[in-house]
Amino acid sequence: MADTVRFIHTADLHLDSPLRSLAARNPALGDLLRDASRRLLQRLIDTALEEQVDALLIAGDLFDGEQEDVHTAMVLQRELRRLQAQDIPVFIIWGNHDAETRFLESRILDLPDNVHAFDGRGGRKHFANDRAVVHGVSFTKRKTPESLLGKYGKADPHCFNIGMLHTSLTGADGHNDYAPCTLNELIDKGFDYWALGHIHKRQIHHEQPAIVMPGNPLGRHINEAGERSISLVTLASGEKPDIRSINLAPVRFERLPVSLDGIDDRKLAYEQMLEALNCCRDSMDTDVLIVRLELEGRSVLASSYQRDRQTLLVALQTEYEHRDDLWIDSVSARSLQLPEEHEDAAESNHSIAAELQTLVGKDLLESIALQEAVAEDLKLLSKALPPDLNGLFGATPEEEREFIRRSLLPDASVWMLRQLEAQTSVDKDSDEGAQS
Repeated sequence: MADTVRFIHTADLHLDSPLRSLAARNPALGDLLRDASRRLLQRLIDTALEEQVDALLIAGDLFDGEQEDVHTAMVLQRELRRLQAQDIPVFIIWGNHDAETRFLESRILDLPDNVHAFDGRGGRKHFANDRAVVHGVSFTKRKTPESLLGKYGKADPHCFNIGMLHTSLTGADGHNDYAPCTLNELIDKGFDYWALGHIHKRQIHHEQPAIVMPGNPLGRHINEAGERSISLVTLASGEKPDIRSINLAPVRFERLPVSLDGIDDRKLAYEQMLEALNCCRDSMDTDVLIVRLELEGRSVLASSYQRDRQTLLVALQTEYEHRDDLWIDSVSARSLQLPEEHEDAAESNHSIAAELQTLVGKDLLESIALQEAVAEDLKLLSKALPPDLNGLFGATPEEEREFIRRSLLPDASVWMLRQLEAQTSVDKDSDEGAQS
């Protein structure tokens, strides 16, 4: 077997991912993000050229699906030709999002000769002067609940073997089953490296043979916060694969916890938020940082911030509207609580609200029936929206469920509870006034 082979493994670029819900809340931010995936693509090709890799592997969901922008197709074509000029091959499999892409059928996207896109029948291609071989199978339809492993051939004993597969493995939270398989089934194929795609969280599932989910290289919303990456891989005979994570994302989402514990002065609390935002921005090596502020701790300001969260958000956004490198996506005050002595008083005065809050937190937000009912309501609402806002609540059923579970229901419950508390206070004052 040959001594070494080097390649880049990435997946789930989701070129032109719509980000409609974010753009609807903040059109200026939507414009800024619109070409972020194209800038990422350019950086990916730059890295492949700088590292002089033997190949680039894209393990599914290169495109987002129906969002097929001709400009993006031309950018992709231009960038792939840069690799062609240096004789660097590109291997692609199609995933659930781009299985039915019309780009290739319409000839809008003319892939250069250095690109090999595997079809649904499967196959293999040698590269690096036959030092390595790539095995790949593409999705032919969006929903692929059956295993695809039977379409992969045997390992070639004379070179490094790399398998490309878009899969949910044995399942993951928030993801439907796509081409499911187990780690043992992948190990038993006898390949040296499995280049996976689909799950957007980076994870090395097994070290030798290497089974790697690189995660998506560009976060698309606040639930994909934190560092994103691609993998630079070196396979060497008789050694454990060397896998280096490289961050290329021009935009990063981040959840920023800010403690207001013991701070009861509104001015001091606001200064605490600004200081945390500035420190976060200074510490992040990214072109654009998009932040969700998450207030926590115990403060007498808890009720007012939970009730007037939108006013606080507008104030913070105004602080940074002159900058294009820091954006405030939203403010959450769900983890901000009243001091215990105030909480006890609130519970005794507003027992109905307190009981309802317990019920909501423990049972209601995790109710599948409620989530499904809300999803049906959102479908009706979506039909009434303009066509350019299709997908406002999520580009896929999985994203819509995530939006309902993590954003819509918690925010609605906070609003409902605060309204009830406010009404309880009014009723209590009215009763006391009548008695006096």
